[in-house]
Amino acid sequence: MTDCGGTILPAGDLPRRARQVLAVLAARHDRIQTKDALADAVWGAELPGNHVATLEHYVSMIRRRLQPDGSVSNWFIVTRGGGYLFDTGRAELDLAELRGHIRSLDALPPDGPDRLAVHSSILTLAGQLPFPEDPYAEWAEQARTEVQLAAVDALLALAGAALPDDPARSLRLAQEAIGLSPFLESGYQAAMTAAVAMDRPDQALRIFDRCRRVLEEELGLPPSAELIRLQSAALAHRLPKPAAAVPAPAAPAPATGAEPVFLGRQHQMEVLFEPTAPPVVHVVGPVGAGKSAFVAELARRAPNRVGIGHAGSAVFRLAWLRAVLVDLGAGPEILAAVDGAKSDQPLGPAELELIGSLFYGPERVFLAVDDAADLDSASVAELAWLSNNCPRLRIVLTYRYPSQVIDRPLAALNTTVVLRLGPLSAEDLASLDDDRVAERSGGIPALVAVATRPHEIACAVAMQIARQRTRWMSEPAWDVLRLCAVLGPLSAAELAPLTGRSVQEVLTSIDDLVHAHLLSDEPDGTVRHRGTLIRDAIRAQVSEASCTHLRERLTAAS
Repeated sequence: MTDCGGTILPAGDLPRRARQVLAVLAARHDRIQTKDALADAVWGAELPGNHVATLEHYVSMIRRRLQPDGSVSNWFIVTRGGGYLFDTGRAELDLAELRGHIRSLDALPPDGPDRLAVHSSILTLAGQLPFPEDPYAEWAEQARTEVQLAAVDALLALAGAALPDDPARSLRLAQEAIGLSPFLESGYQAAMTAAVAMDRPDQALRIFDRCRRVLEEELGLPPSAELIRLQSAALAHRLPKPAAAVPAPAAPAPATGAEPVFLGRQHQMEVLFEPTAPPVVHVVGPVGAGKSAFVAELARRAPNRVGIGHAGSAVFRLAWLRAVLVDLGAGPEILAAVDGAKSDQPLGPAELELIGSLFYGPERVFLAVDDAADLDSASVAELAWLSNNCPRLRIVLTYRYPSQVIDRPLAALNTTVVLRLGPLSAEDLASLDDDRVAERSGGIPALVAVATRPHEIACAVAMQIARQRTRWMSEPAWDVLRLCAVLGPLSAAELAPLTGRSVQEVLTSIDDLVHAHLLSDEPDGTVRHRGTLIRDAIRAQVSEASCTHLRERLTAAS
């Protein structure tokens, strides 16, 4: 905010309430705000005794501090109609300028340099969301949302314009848009398009997977048909040229820093390549255990012989199978058999024979389905047919817990081998040459990946892992996690009075939390957080007043 001469007005030097009064007037600039409406926005239900006089005092302070030589003729806070108005003709306001640019877009043609110039100006003005001191106040939230949407729109417009000549810049702009609005599919579409243009189909597929997780876990929605189309394009772009001979399974090349390192799981991986490996293998583990990374590593060790589908992301029933077939280089005739299938009926023998022909070669081929618990009965029947009729085919199915599929169709596709992905051991993590990783992550692969990243990012991931892993548990489980985060190692006897539950209920929750690798047992019978990231993330949500109270209760009970 500046005056008409371009001098920055030191609004930050005002007292807190005066800043709030000024912020409300700025958010609603050029519109008269009655004193009652202004006071309601600033104080809400906690109005001072004489709010009108208090408000007049703050307005007088704003004028005196920001325009010490001003007068009625040039004050930008104008008294009018029994209220106040922020006059942008007397002071320049970034928010007002941004809103002017947004309005000007309506008069410009859809394409052209003038429109891009306006988007660039919007992006400059929207570098930081307004009113950071009151982000959740109703008057501020509307303005912040308006600026956020304008910034996302500008980023996507500039990303589209940069795509032909500078796809790297297009990708960066699209990823910024995703950061501002993670539920908007157009950001992911722009990012995937740019990644493919840069010849990075694997990055495009990672972007798709991120979108799929966000939409399904937060909104309960699948990706759109357009995103599925982009996923198919990325998969097709990734396909290698046919090789004269298929190489034997090999360990991954040493990491260069550009791609994440795959750690551990060597024994589980060897099971899949044993001559006596069963036709179907289940790979289970809670959220963040690295199931998707496991099947991706399988694809790296058996190039051209692994197809990966995602049951959870299916827009149409056989999306998982189509993704598998594209990975394996299926021809148009096979893909057409899948595309032409009826949504309410399983594939017939002729279609299955055609698809099965892809698996009749001399080498073992792997069909992996991530989030396989979501497969319907028709898909399970098709997998069973392929398993029974294709001797060289091995089916790998990932999901969270065996109990998850007891009453689902997948239970019919049984196996003698269930590979459980637990936390990574200290030996697995030794190659990282950083002792902090094991302590912070507790060996949980999703936290290993972020253990050395900025603390707020790592804790955000840790909180998501903790929430997801406790969703199925009984109510005391989260209380136990919270108490151990605040008070340190505790026994069931200490936890029972603090939670208001019986010792047996507490022990059940402890068993669940240890099984989910969130807590670990101590030799003295207490339990503690397995990793410090989840502990710190939960502890950060507890006020110091609550911490003090809990410590006093624990001391009194001991």
